[in-house]
Amino acid sequence: MVTPTDKTDKPKSPPRKKKTPDAAPPTSRSAVPLVFDNDDISTRHASDRKFVWALARGLEVLRAFKPGQGPLGNNELASQTKLPKATVSRLTYTLTELGYLNFIKRLGKYEPAPSILALGYPVLSNLRIRRIAHDYMQQLANHSNGSVALASRDRLSMIYVDACSSAALTTMRLDIGSRVDMARTAVGRAFLAGIGEAERDFIFHRLEARHGAEWPDLKSRVLDAIAQVADRGFCYVENEWRRDVRAVGVPLVSPDGSTVMAMNCGGPAFNMDAKKLIEDCGPRLVHLCSSIAPMLGR
Repeated sequence: MVTPTDKTDKPKSPPRKKKTPDAAPPTSRSAVPLVFDNDDISTRHASDRKFVWALARGLEVLRAFKPGQGPLGNNELASQTKLPKATVSRLTYTLTELGYLNFIKRLGKYEPAPSILALGYPVLSNLRIRRIAHDYMQQLANHSNGSVALASRDRLSMIYVDACSSAALTTMRLDIGSRVDMARTAVGRAFLAGIGEAERDFIFHRLEARHGAEWPDLKSRVLDAIAQVADRGFCYVENEWRRDVRAVGVPLVSPDGSTVMAMNCGGPAFNMDAKKLIEDCGPRLVHLCSSIAPMLGR
């Protein structure tokens, strides 16, 4: 007979596992490669609970559109972003409904809509250094018969935030939003010369993964450009980013070192005399950057 005080046998619940403070958080099931510009940033966010993967994937689709490239279909966007086609289809539909993409029925492809300017224009309008530098950049562009650009880092590339061209320059006119290779251009190497050693080592590691067997030789040329900046304030690059293109580059660094950009001056070899670039335009660009650097970051 069971008395009220008797305890019935109940199955014991399994003991709770103690949380180990050093255990790594689980990898997100939404994590996918984010490899635009050949710089996969997904691994450093795979276990980040604050990272919104749906937003990241949508922005990768928008980044896939390049100036002068033309409309892109879902297959092309999937190929460029490495995202599944089904995911890309949902993203392009959503971005079209939000007004950031236009769908061209006869082509079955998408193109950026004017509404997307609302995302980038506040950046340009708030860049005080751009407003200060523009007229001086145009003067140097006219003097050199080439182009002068102000650029900022965009992953492993440099993106133009302002650009001026001489009326004499009829080809290779790059505009705001154009992206150029960091390791092979004067403006990219000038940027690498302007940043701190720790940040440079981090970028070098990413560039090594991107360029593979080419990197040792390419790195030596990058280091040579950095030495040129230390020696005379600018670096000179020819026939690397594009054949028969030459340019000089200068880092633009805020007084506290917290903001680093870069400027270049150059153009097609048939239009740009190497001696003039090195002896005249390079020093002029150094003077321009040193004059406006105190305004950077304000």
